[in-house]
Amino acid sequence: MNDREMEVKRLFLLPLIFLFWGGSGVINELAFPHWGMVSMLAGLLIGGSVGWLLWRSGPRLRIKEGTDLIIRPGTPLTLIFIIVAFATKFALIFFLNVEPNLKYAFNFNLMFGLLSGIIDGVFWGGTLNLYFTPRQAEKGI
Repeated sequence: MNDREMEVKRLFLLPLIFLFWGGSGVINELAFPHWGMVSMLAGLLIGGSVGWLLWRSGPRLRIKEGTDLIIRPGTPLTLIFIIVAFATKFALIFFLNVEPNLKYAFNFNLMFGLLSGIIDGVFWGGTLNLYFTPRQAEKGI
């Protein structure tokens, strides 16, 4: 919720963690991991678009004068989507543990991949919006 000073590369840490977490879940938990990954890719595109739109009207990154640091503005969106991500992942794993045969259900494999992709896509879309928008303004685009 508070502004944070960070290196630019740290801006991409959360999306990378969620990408790894989602991808490893698809590979390790599903009987049809290839289809789960295809579905996850579709979810990344959908979630990326949603994330881009959600973060476009929010506060922008600022450069900390005299350093290579950026200031990422505090926003409840990040916290909300972290909670949504954990709740979604918990629910998917819960269903797999309660009903292990879901692992072999093709539709569940697709849904698992899609939801994993959408969740991570929102983080990627928001992060890319924050990263690219100031650079476009600097170039006069």
